[in-house]
Amino acid sequence: MTLLTTHNPIRPLPEATASELMRIFIDQDTDALLVGACLALLAQRVPEAHELAAFADALSEVAVPFPAVPEGALDTCGTGGDASSTANLSTLAALLLAHLGVPIVKHGNRAATGVCGSADLLEALGYDLARPSADLTEDLKSRNFAFLFAPAYHPLLGRLREIRKRLGIPTIFNLLGPLLNPGLPPLQLLGVAREELTAPMAGALARRSSLRRAFVVHGKDAEGKGLDEASIEGPTSILAVVEGVVAARQVLVPRELGLQPPSRDALRVADRAEALAVARGLFAGSAHQDFRSAVADAVALQAALGLQLHRGVGLEGLADTLRETRQHLDRGFPLPFALPSEARP
Repeated sequence: MTLLTTHNPIRPLPEATASELMRIFIDQDTDALLVGACLALLAQRVPEAHELAAFADALSEVAVPFPAVPEGALDTCGTGGDASSTANLSTLAALLLAHLGVPIVKHGNRAATGVCGSADLLEALGYDLARPSADLTEDLKSRNFAFLFAPAYHPLLGRLREIRKRLGIPTIFNLLGPLLNPGLPPLQLLGVAREELTAPMAGALARRSSLRRAFVVHGKDAEGKGLDEASIEGPTSILAVVEGVVAARQVLVPRELGLQPPSRDALRVADRAEALAVARGLFAGSAHQDFRSAVADAVALQAALGLQLHRGVGLEGLADTLRETRQHLDRGFPLPFALPSEARP
């Protein structure tokens, strides 16, 4: 493997080299130990925007395509890896946004480090993860929601799952997930667990010709630990990407948005059963016994950022949009997809 030995992966890689390296990673004939060693070396430094873009482009070339999505379609996702075990905030925000008329093309997978991933939650709610692309396209038109289950669109990544599991550390693939939506939605709300990764992730998004607007967010919890979502516990750093340009960093402070700090662990869930109960409480509205006000605040904040992207207004007036989304959660809202019983003739 000349390519792997003539370049030190600790140093930035030229775009062409990064592309070829990714092709080697997914090649079935590449030795697993060699892939693992190279992934471990790459994990020792923060990747640069051009590397992330090149890696993602190489993977997208071999992905199963998804038909064209509406002009205002949005994805809400995060890198994971913050070990916070919070409720599924970005997924719940996506479901709310679909109810509010925003076309959602959400790309996701089962939990890797958390207790309940987006696919786990949706499946528990009755969503069919194996839904055909043609049906998903129709879902977008009629219900504003389609979930693209990552393994179905990126089958060549399957061989790397065991390698990554054996390494036991976050790898470059933890960052690439949010960059690999096969629907190429023009809008994206992307959460990053490590603050130093916000700039390269924003830079990678800026290189995507299909992207129109995005927010790359990194929050802090009450103890100052990083979150891959906008926070109601501490400040949130945001980089906006507009038509290929990354704007100056902005910071949101919960109190300035009218949000009060939640009680300790108010956003956390212990297992999938609790994550499901919290989600159902949110759908039922504030009168339900499982409705959590703190979760509603956090979901409303993610949804408000998504609405701002959809409306093309930046962060101006975010507090008003936050009140709007929070009011919808108090009332409750229906799931934007058909359950198996509804689909039967």
